[in-house]
Amino acid sequence: MFRRSLAMLTLAAVAFTTGGVSATSAYADTKYRGEGDQVLRIRATKKPGIIRFTHDGESNFIVYTVNPRGKKDDLLVNEIGPYDGAVLYNAYSSKGTIGLAIKADGAWTATFKPVSGARCWCSATLRGTGDQVLKLTPTRGLRTMRATHDGDSNFIVYGYPRIGFYPDLLINEIGSYKGKVLLPTGTRLVTVKADGSWTLVRR
Repeated sequence: MFRRSLAMLTLAAVAFTTGGVSATSAYADTKYRGEGDQVLRIRATKKPGIIRFTHDGESNFIVYTVNPRGKKDDLLVNEIGPYDGAVLYNAYSSKGTIGLAIKADGAWTATFKPVSGARCWCSATLRGTGDQVLKLTPTRGLRTMRATHDGDSNFIVYGYPRIGFYPDLLINEIGSYKGKVLLPTGTRLVTVKADGSWTLVRR
């Protein structure tokens, strides 16, 4: 009943008394746990990274980055109900991140990882569910990506030839999808936003 007022954050492996976490430790699988609405503080950083979120509630789960001016900035997650996914933050033209503003009705976790901790798209075919960040050997020449999605909401795929710069929008559809698109030369990171299961095949 009083979950939100009693929500507490714990930092896996290392305990901090300052209420913050350095950018260095945030790239070493630093894990926060909480319940309900919270604001996390981290040391300001402009370095791109990955956050894996989980949520076991039934209502809105919304996460924004907070920039050094104390304002909400990038919308990282906006889902209803349970959630388990990975997203990129400080992806491009970022003012930097000093915290996260979290809206939730259940228990959640936020695990910070370096970009190098992205899931490897090592073979031609890759299957997954929900939001993911994928790394691959930079593409060369004419390469394509065939994709399918069986969800009901947004299916958005970006390709990043260089981290920290604007990406290429590869797919932006709602609901089920099946198609083939160009995978631009130099693509080394791909982000997937999805509410269902998906398959990516590169050639």
